[in-house]
Amino acid sequence: MSRTHPSTPVWVKVLLIAAFAGSAIWWLADRLDRTGNEKRLGAIASELAGREVRVRCPGPFWRVLGYDSVEGKVRFDADGRPAGETRLSETSCAELDALAEGRRAKELACIGRTAIPCGPRGAEVTIAVDVLAHESFHLRGIMDEAETECRSLQAMTWTAQRLGATPEQGRAMATAQYTGAYQQMPDGYRSGACADGGALDQRPDDPRFP
Repeated sequence: MSRTHPSTPVWVKVLLIAAFAGSAIWWLADRLDRTGNEKRLGAIASELAGREVRVRCPGPFWRVLGYDSVEGKVRFDADGRPAGETRLSETSCAELDALAEGRRAKELACIGRTAIPCGPRGAEVTIAVDVLAHESFHLRGIMDEAETECRSLQAMTWTAQRLGATPEQGRAMATAQYTGAYQQMPDGYRSGACADGGALDQRPDDPRFP
């Protein structure tokens, strides 16, 4: 005697197909957005590093597993040579992407008026610009954290402009980072020479710092 098994209802099959198709579309859209962001950030990092380098952002798998341990990372070999890429955190990548796509206009306007990291995501986007510049100078071959951070602060205006900020907004963002978060960083990231006219001042003839 033959046995029959209940067939899967059509509506269940339709839901499964829709779920699979939706996941595939979401994964593709996420990948396209991420790789586009990486390419844009890589071009900026390459200019600051003085060589062609790459920026990597975490994909869905690493975001779920908690990829972020630090905001940015560059590996150096035993001879002090930097790798050819930096890995940024999910937050930094997302904020830089939002800035470049015009989704931080409110924050830029607020920072531009006050020179403090204001607005709903003002602190996050300001730190993200600093992180990108900071890791780019590591990619240039600078290992010392205090020198790297000081160079980063002085490059924030340019970096922010490359991501859509006006010169005034970029300068205000750099000032906000220098007078705010920079003062709270660990000692290894700060230096008394990082000041107007100091040994780490890259533009000694310009009274504006950073």
